[in-house]
Amino acid sequence: MSDRPQSGFAVHRPELSLPVRGTVEGFYGRPWSHAERLAHLEFSARIGLNTYVYAPKDDPYHRTRWRHPYPARELAQLAELARTAHGLGIRFVYAISPGLSMRYADDADHRALAGKASQLYDAGVRSFALFFDDVPAELTRPEELDRWPEAGPAAAGAAHGETCASFVADFLHPAGIREPLLVCPTDYAGTEPTAYRDGFARTAPADVVVAWTGQDIVVGAVTRDDIDRAAASYRRRIVLWDNFPVNDYEPGRLFLGPLTGRTGDLAGSDLAGVLANPMVQAVPSRIPLATVAEWARDPAGYQPAAAARRALATVAGAGAAQLAPLVTACSAWPPSAEADAALARAANDALAGGRAGLDELTARLTQLADGCRAAAEPAPLVSSLRPWLDAAADMAAAGLAAVRLLRAARTRTFPENEALWEQARRALAAAERHYPDVLRSVIPPFVREVLDRTAPARPQAGGDRRYALLVSGARRTAGDEVLAELLARRGYAVSRSAVPRPEEIRTAAAVIVTRGAPPAAIAAVARADVPLLAWHGYVQLGLAQRADVLLARDRLRIVDPADPVAAGLDGIAQIYCGPGRLTVADVGPDARVVARTVDEDRPAVFRYPAGARLADGTTPPAVRIGLFLAADGPAAWLLSDQGRAMVAAAVDQLAVPAIPRQSPARHLASARETPL
Repeated sequence: MSDRPQSGFAVHRPELSLPVRGTVEGFYGRPWSHAERLAHLEFSARIGLNTYVYAPKDDPYHRTRWRHPYPARELAQLAELARTAHGLGIRFVYAISPGLSMRYADDADHRALAGKASQLYDAGVRSFALFFDDVPAELTRPEELDRWPEAGPAAAGAAHGETCASFVADFLHPAGIREPLLVCPTDYAGTEPTAYRDGFARTAPADVVVAWTGQDIVVGAVTRDDIDRAAASYRRRIVLWDNFPVNDYEPGRLFLGPLTGRTGDLAGSDLAGVLANPMVQAVPSRIPLATVAEWARDPAGYQPAAAARRALATVAGAGAAQLAPLVTACSAWPPSAEADAALARAANDALAGGRAGLDELTARLTQLADGCRAAAEPAPLVSSLRPWLDAAADMAAAGLAAVRLLRAARTRTFPENEALWEQARRALAAAERHYPDVLRSVIPPFVREVLDRTAPARPQAGGDRRYALLVSGARRTAGDEVLAELLARRGYAVSRSAVPRPEEIRTAAAVIVTRGAPPAAIAAVARADVPLLAWHGYVQLGLAQRADVLLARDRLRIVDPADPVAAGLDGIAQIYCGPGRLTVADVGPDARVVARTVDEDRPAVFRYPAGARLADGTTPPAVRIGLFLAADGPAAWLLSDQGRAMVAAAVDQLAVPAIPRQSPARHLASARETPL
């Protein structure tokens, strides 16, 4: 094959292909196994990729413990990867990521960096990279500020560039390595000149190649103008670190579709190549990676749809037909794009009374259910996809149940459709138990709308029941459903509203603010004189000076086990079934922090007792509770037993007198026995 490993990042102006065509194992989460990496190298060679960069964020010796030499077993595995890659014509690049703890003004740390690389060199590695991504963008140590007196990010950029220059001079050149160094800067997204980039350009070697992700970290499009402006801002050649099809920020989803939105106009540009960041799931990643290889071989002639068909055939072989419906359902890109836009249009048409929409839903969902249940080969791919195949089959069943109900409702009334209505409700509940996300943004909203339209009239709650006001978005979510059921079991009648009326606020016994709540609604309930539970709008509610949503987290550290919201938990609590989003806050001094994040040590569960001073200086007349939940709320697919226990304990603090409160020790037991 062309572009042998020795070519590296050397200047190359091919008429068709990019000189560097490869992958960077650079995601957060469980790193690939040694066997998965060996298989990935073989697959890469088969589809024409020529570079593999080793940079898994959760390998401690790559990042957090970069100064420490590898133990013998791990070092032997890296040596085998380097040998295997070389034999396949693939350039194996080992990346070191020292930026979390490196003392840039300390010569000892520069020697440690060279020493770590020397261990890898002795094991057979001949290509290296330095990564400074996702580390502090400003220097803080006095000795560093003295050495690089530029203010703010400019100093960090200069320090990082000088570190690269030292690494080249102290290690690469003495080792006989003359190829340009690959560097991922801290400022790796966007196209405009910045102070960081100016500092970096001033001190880094002129021939380093900069890893750049596009206009943003994850992008739908990369244009020629983006490339030209980015290269000019770094004053260096660049390689596209393409965060496609990586899913570490949304691990319940798979991105199995083709690469789209990448320009074919590359002649004469300063783009040295592409490094695609794959998914945590190594074998399913092969489907989209095969399309990356097609684009990299012939950017100008690349056709995404045709590449997608060839990729599935290459990876799935005889099993392609059964897997094709799942691949289609998981093909949306970028992640913000509507999942399966064609199916969403069919659902909207069906709800508007269109027969064509119902017919398309029936055909597509039948194919999806049948294909997912029949999928059996190739075994490694199907085994890795199995959680998503099962989730997709149940989601398709829920959609088909709603289609049957909607068809029947056009000619019959509820008493005749009661069995169909109950089937659709149960099918939706089964579909939403799966952590893997297949069509979650398309099918459940459709099913809920059908259920609402065909439901029997419900009697008004009696006057002796207290009302909980659930301030949410315009569309009812799975998290809203779970929360409403929990509140009902605690003796509440639930009023859900995106625009609560003054009388709703005035008569509510408790208020819950979810991620979907609009700013006007948050402002309306901020001073409600009843208990309030929230996982959104913290600053507007006066609960925090700042709030953030962290990605891919599933654990909390209980710091106040005696607090009733702790639900009797202590130590590290596994609150989610898999990685999800966590809401954290910078709270006021009077807040009682119950739980913090494990890594960042930021408050994720907190409580202000009645009369305590909030972060904005005001005093609430009733308790205020901040909970760790985010966009999905307490959805059934997300919460673990411990997570459900904490949500239930928080709701109990809203003080419903109609039922006795459970003791904290019983929350966990109840969560195991029944869902929220």
